[in-house]
Amino acid sequence: MRQVVVVEPGGPEVLTLQEAEQPDPGAGQVRVQVAYASLNPLDNHARADRIKWNHPGFPFTPGFEFAGRVDAVGEGVDSALMGQRVATNGHWGGNADFAVVPAHGLVAVPDDFDWPLACCFSTCAYTSWLLVHSAAKVQPNQWVVVHSAAGAVGSLVMQIAKSAGAQVIGLVGGEHKFEFAEQFEPDAVIDYLRDDWPEGVKALTDGRGADVIFDGNAGARAPMNLDAVAPLGNIIYLGASAGQAPPVSPSLLIGKSCSVSGFVQYFHQAASGGAEVSATHQALADHTWRIPIEQTFDLSDIAEAHRAWEARALLGRAVIRVGGDSV
Repeated sequence: MRQVVVVEPGGPEVLTLQEAEQPDPGAGQVRVQVAYASLNPLDNHARADRIKWNHPGFPFTPGFEFAGRVDAVGEGVDSALMGQRVATNGHWGGNADFAVVPAHGLVAVPDDFDWPLACCFSTCAYTSWLLVHSAAKVQPNQWVVVHSAAGAVGSLVMQIAKSAGAQVIGLVGGEHKFEFAEQFEPDAVIDYLRDDWPEGVKALTDGRGADVIFDGNAGARAPMNLDAVAPLGNIIYLGASAGQAPPVSPSLLIGKSCSVSGFVQYFHQAASGGAEVSATHQALADHTWRIPIEQTFDLSDIAEAHRAWEARALLGRAVIRVGGDSV
């Protein structure tokens, strides 16, 4: 079988596609014939050794989230799973024709979902819904700012926040991304590469600022969120695509009585009772909400996909075709 391997940290050039033996599932595991894998930001960060949380260690096969069909089960696993369409995330290995994952980590793929959607819904959709309804508890008429509004999670957060009755401002990296973000009907779109973007937020909110800011970028410009947030507001970090943010002085938080918090999907899922599942599956199936899957790469072009992500040249979500639609 084909398998992408990263032996040591580096740029996209360290991604090597090679032949490997097909793995066998152990006790409590299943083997999945992979159809599509999502190009998750963590694939890029793990390859470059920019993360410590949930890093698989070197060498490893990227593919943080993927979908396919169960074709073998290990000891203690219900054989009824054979042939089922499943998705999984957080277990790595999806950039290969076959991957072995714990059976408890599987998510059933709804019949209405095609394979590209199947490979990314369990992160994009669940994360977005939990950000709005669990982490921020967004209320009607609140002002919500969404960084990376032209990305998969950012665009879906805007849709869900609008459904919750919020007024939404999307931030994108350059005016060339305005048209893409505007299709999701935010109340405004602002170029966050401008140094005065917080002033734009305050102008739209009668000088008050945003009640909630969702930021998956962080980086050196993260302190600008403190200028854009309203008194009693909340800044929620869900990633650090632009690098680690500078430390935050408690005095700055005290001055606005605002808060800064972090987000990891799995902690909120543990407390949600599965509310995100029913809420997102139906809305995605009937196209009330949409994950914008904008580009598909073949597995043999994995380095090109990583280069495009590093260059911030991708919109929405890109996916990797592994076995493809015939799986």
